[in-house]
Amino acid sequence: MMSRMKVFCKKLTSVLIIGALGTQALLADAREDRSALPGQTGFFVSVNGSDENPGTINKPFRTIQKAVSIMHAGDTCYIREGRYGETVTVKDVKGQEDSPVVFRPYGNEKVVLDGSEAIEAEWSVCKGRIYKARVERAVRQLFVDGRSMCSARWPNGNWDDGSVWDKSKCMAWPEKAHSDFGRHYNRELSAFDFSLEGGGIVIVNSGSFRTYKAFVTEHKAGGDNFKYDTTKVKRHFGTYPVSRHGYFLEGKLGLLDVPGEWFYEPRDSMLYLWPLDGGNPNDLEIRGKVRSYAFDIQDSSYVTIKGLHFFGATFRSSESTHITVEDCSFLYPSYSKRMLRDLSLIDVTKMTVKREFDPAHNTIRNCVFEYMDGPALKMNGADNVIENCYIHDVDYSCTYEGGWTINTVDSPGLVFRRNTVHTTGASELFKAGVQNVIEFNDLSRSGFLQNDGGLIQVSVKSQKDSITRFNWVHDSIKQGIRFDNSNKPGSPWGEGGRVHHNVAWKTERVFFKGDKHFICNNLSFGSRANDLIISSNKEINGFNYETVTRNNIAGTFSGHRTKPGRDYPVGGVVDHNWTADVKGKDIRTQLRDPDNLDFRPRARSELVDSGLPMKGCDFPYVGKSPDIGPYEYGDTNYWIPGRQWSEASRPVPPDGGRSVKLDACLMWLGGYRAGSHDIYFGTDEKSIASAAKTFRQFKGNQKNNIFAPGELKSNTTYYWRVDAVKGSSTIKGKSWSFTTGVEYANRIELRKTRE
Repeated sequence: MMSRMKVFCKKLTSVLIIGALGTQALLADAREDRSALPGQTGFFVSVNGSDENPGTINKPFRTIQKAVSIMHAGDTCYIREGRYGETVTVKDVKGQEDSPVVFRPYGNEKVVLDGSEAIEAEWSVCKGRIYKARVERAVRQLFVDGRSMCSARWPNGNWDDGSVWDKSKCMAWPEKAHSDFGRHYNRELSAFDFSLEGGGIVIVNSGSFRTYKAFVTEHKAGGDNFKYDTTKVKRHFGTYPVSRHGYFLEGKLGLLDVPGEWFYEPRDSMLYLWPLDGGNPNDLEIRGKVRSYAFDIQDSSYVTIKGLHFFGATFRSSESTHITVEDCSFLYPSYSKRMLRDLSLIDVTKMTVKREFDPAHNTIRNCVFEYMDGPALKMNGADNVIENCYIHDVDYSCTYEGGWTINTVDSPGLVFRRNTVHTTGASELFKAGVQNVIEFNDLSRSGFLQNDGGLIQVSVKSQKDSITRFNWVHDSIKQGIRFDNSNKPGSPWGEGGRVHHNVAWKTERVFFKGDKHFICNNLSFGSRANDLIISSNKEINGFNYETVTRNNIAGTFSGHRTKPGRDYPVGGVVDHNWTADVKGKDIRTQLRDPDNLDFRPRARSELVDSGLPMKGCDFPYVGKSPDIGPYEYGDTNYWIPGRQWSEASRPVPPDGGRSVKLDACLMWLGGYRAGSHDIYFGTDEKSIASAAKTFRQFKGNQKNNIFAPGELKSNTTYYWRVDAVKGSSTIKGKSWSFTTGVEYANRIELRKTRE
């Protein structure tokens, strides 16, 4: 008996309460192997299990919650393949630094934590192509064959065609002559043959970063105006007239008028759907969102969630430290409850502790967040990390608590690294905190549905000792990088931020208020306003008396957001910058191929060795002095920001690139944690896709990410592939292509660029 008990205790890392099992059951458990991998122990969960089981691999639990109830430091919960519909509460679970509590799939099995439930109902035709069915449980988001349908609204807008991000299509505008705060006039409303009263909801972008929602209180069918409840609405502080308040309407069945829209009526539990492609919902897989969180972590520490797929749900942690969420995917993680006529805040992904400067040490790493209403993430507490994540299609209503996509303003010491974020509705994409390090991120297409803001927004209190470096910010209607201050006379301004080696193109502008900043080795061009602004406009507290601005490239450079630099010269220390409008030259005369993402200096350009070292913005350089701009001529590596996938990505020239230079180099973002890469290159698409190391298209293996293919032919399409080598495994890359432009008129110039 004792020897069998010793074996049992050796195989478990937790002390179990065994009274209810009985002695015989305990001895039977001892004969089962809890080891999932050599040297590891854990508990097992399966959709085919039972919570009456002991949680072994042969007799797994049915729920993750059961495993939580008996886990201790060092335990791992191995979840078998399947779909799990539960909110797992992890409360007072204390792992240790070298022995965390871990939740992960068993092997490579796919585990889905599901916030939805299947809708088993008989659908019948309601009207035209709209179907209806009575359901047993309230539904706040609807999925058909794994895709989220659009809530019935006016004007229409959806994710599939991108119209939900186009204010000219997805928003209506009050008529200027009669409209006021709380009552909107619009002659198009006269087409409504139903009243908006009794459930109608208006979502109003009132200007800048303020968007609010309210119930419609007065409207008549066929009427050209409606009134809404303003008792709980804080009007925007700015000077935006009501005629600029874009809005859309939800909450009424009459708004369901296009394929892919749906509606739920709480009063009689009736669900309505106009299926895409004329389908019959009785033949489709239909699910409804019924829960917000798959994991709710409270008062816990050293807990890891790894490799899980979240569908229609997300996680939150509160009063918890050293929580790691890694290698997870989140599809449709959050959504409003407006379909239930509930205007409360959206349940979003968040990791919070009690106070701003409390130690947190929480991490989100190598995760994907896709398609959500509400912001992507709120995080506070000290020393957190958000790293190597891909986040897109975020927040089409902007009705949370402010105009941001990712908020770390109360997260001092956070590292925001190697993330790719694009297509967002809110004013500010990344709202930085105190002493945040913001590096190697690829940020674009932000702020579609609100005014003001920027891709990287650093407020007054967050600027001191902040570091913003090696980022690409581009293709946005918002400002690329922004240091902000209050516009009120006498208000304090930010100081001591460092911004270096960033590239901004096709944004509104790059704009720095405050003072005592270090702004160096950046490139900004193609803006709608001035490309680089070091504000000297005293009316908006833009002083910059002691700011150092050095080694930057800009199309236009000024101390004012729109007026030329000759009228508003930049203050502080300003030297060794290259400005296109001053030089009377296009920046393309100085850079290799910026239109195809090659931002390196051209050979013998005015940028090479023309910079000056600057303490606080140190970066290794090639030659006798730093080059002006974010890249060094002659460097053997080319830094490319953004999320690293398992395979190589972000090709330069871009896939499908046109008019590529004849002296182009091939560059790429390496595979996640890959040690080297195999390169294939040629002019035959099929050969590149199928090539192996024995083929002539194989050009070698290398650890750096620049490959020079030699002199290219004009008007020719080339194909290439980069495979990531990680240890003994190789991850095959996608086949990319580009087409060269015309042959250089001066062949000597081509030779010079290769010297």
